[in-house]
Amino acid sequence: MFESQPTKQDWINKLEIVLKGNMSREQFNQWSYKWVQNLEGRNRLSSDEDQLHEYLIFLLCIDLEIEPDIYFHEDIEIQEWIEKIILSRPLP
Repeated sequence: MFESQPTKQDWINKLEIVLKGNMSREQFNQWSYKWVQNLEGRNRLSSDEDQLHEYLIFLLCIDLEIEPDIYFHEDIEIQEWIEKIILSRPLP
């Protein structure tokens, strides 16, 4: 099945779905990793694609656990990431 390249709004929607508990952090990581690989396989990226790639590389850390079910990045941080993505600001 063909899946269109995600837009900035798509990443925001996915992160909001994670915050609502309708997608696991691990599922988000798998989804992000697929797009990281896709973008890294290209010869050239547009400026929007380059920004997408940078965001997705950072967002791969969403499922890092300190111990089972306790994540390194709390929900409040994910909300801050959403706000930065909306404003096209770099993630930490």
